Amino acid sequence: MVELTLIQGDCLKIMSKIPDGSIDIIITDPPYMISREAKIARSRNPLKRGKFKGKDISFMFGEWDIFESEEQYWNFIYSALNHFKRLLRKGGHLLMFFDKFKITPLVEWCRKNDFVPRQPLYWLKANPVPMARKVSFMNAHEFIFWATKETTSRKFAVFHYELGQHPDYITCPIVPTNSHIKRHPTQKPVEVIKWLLKYLSNENDKVLDPFLGSGTTMQACLELNRNCIGIEISEDYCRNMVIPRLKPLITQSTLTNTRHTFTYYKHIENEDKLEKVLEYSNQKFKQ
Repeated sequence: MVELTLIQGDCLKIMSKIPDGSIDIIITDPPYMISREAKIARSRNPLKRGKFKGKDISFMFGEWDIFESEEQYWNFIYSALNHFKRLLRKGGHLLMFFDKFKITPLVEWCRKNDFVPRQPLYWLKANPVPMARKVSFMNAHEFIFWATKETTSRKFAVFHYELGQHPDYITCPIVPTNSHIKRHPTQKPVEVIKWLLKYLSNENDKVLDPFLGSGTTMQACLELNRNCIGIEISEDYCRNMVIPRLKPLITQSTLTNTRHTFTYYKHIENEDKLEKVLEYSNQKFKQ
């Protein structure tokens, strides 16, 4: 049986409830602190301006990416990393999409906390967004930071070499916006997450994504028979992205021999408890 657990709340508070050494792999996409109050206007009349007419480009991704200072941001990231250290088993992998200009502190943290920094991994965008201001190259890749707890020995650290040699990158298009399900502003392709899971985890392993967003990691776990704990602070994202995305996929899983269950909890902070909101499986649905 594959268990998918979605928890709505603050990941720093919720991770404290997860047992030590119980997670096999963490794949996540934390805030980058790159949002700003800026916008490129592309909706002007092209007959007047001679420019492409399209949607304006906003650099404000969401409140979750806003911090008062660099110090506050790094305190947040280090707090999350310290939870990851406690939760991962020996040989467990940590994979984080991260701002390529902020990598050095992660490497330093690893060396002080018995993590082995591994080679950089990349998602290459097959359809990068054109540079509207025409002053630079297109941003056509995303950096994935990879580290392993304590040891890289294959006795503890999973690496499925038998799947074949693979370069340190994967090429996939950006997730389209013309979907009937609401899209996260920094959503990653499910193919990228599945690539990481196939090589660095086993079936029935327990995967943690404490910044679940639209539920990409949980979808990949569903399709590859991995258990998943996903934490997301936004109730809007949980109800309008993750649940509509996963419900039909779990229904389709009736075609397999594996039972899949999905449970949605909400963290009630003033009582410090998890309240079950919804339960769904390929056999039943409760709400």
